[in-house]
Amino acid sequence: MKRGNLPLSELESRAILRAADDIIAEGGRTLLSKILKGSKEKKLLELGLDRNPSYGFYRDLSLEQIMVKVDQMIHTGFLEVETRGKLPMIVFSSRGWAVERERRAEEFLQEWDRWIENNITPISMEYLKERNRGLVFLFLYKILCSGNQKYIPYLTQWENIDFKKVQAEIRKVIEVLKQLDGLDNTEWERLKRERATSLLIRTSDPIIMACQQCGAPFIFDETNPDYYMSEGLRFPESCLNCLEKV
Repeated sequence: MKRGNLPLSELESRAILRAADDIIAEGGRTLLSKILKGSKEKKLLELGLDRNPSYGFYRDLSLEQIMVKVDQMIHTGFLEVETRGKLPMIVFSSRGWAVERERRAEEFLQEWDRWIENNITPISMEYLKERNRGLVFLFLYKILCSGNQKYIPYLTQWENIDFKKVQAEIRKVIEVLKQLDGLDNTEWERLKRERATSLLIRTSDPIIMACQQCGAPFIFDETNPDYYMSEGLRFPESCLNCLEKV
């Protein structure tokens, strides 16, 4: 079997999705492959795509081999190709965006951790204001689940600049974190699940999975907080009918 045709690992899938994030609806398969290759092409550098975390992930592969891997992501339903104008552009599928959204929210949290560790006060939180609503709410959910009050000053700073709906959710997360010391485990779990109903938002189209036991299609419920693990979003392998038979 050719190297490029081997099944993609989770690490590879996440790297390709992260590379695609900066060119969604603006670039095609070739540009995505060049990011993953670590191309020094002038256009790519002018667009700042060399700052993408997945830049050069496949530096040891040929562009043709990388293109095969990109096509695997399309064939397995994580990426799609849509014609914009006259050009085919890479876009996320609902499933691909669910994975990438979780990854980006985790990146935001890790960035805040680094800032706090180094006593850095960000000049502005404007970089969060125009972000996808599902992404920023998932970020808030991760902050809430951490149960760590160290984030409250940053949350307060963020609350001051964002839109009303986001401000309201930020305020609720702050309130829960402030109450944490007086909560028992049962009350804490109840509050987390209560906030999950507001902070975990479905993508625009349902995510359809195939049951690995019976082969039947089923809808993945991305609003279920049990699927959000510290290691990333976990997709179930079986439908509810098969799970109930176990």
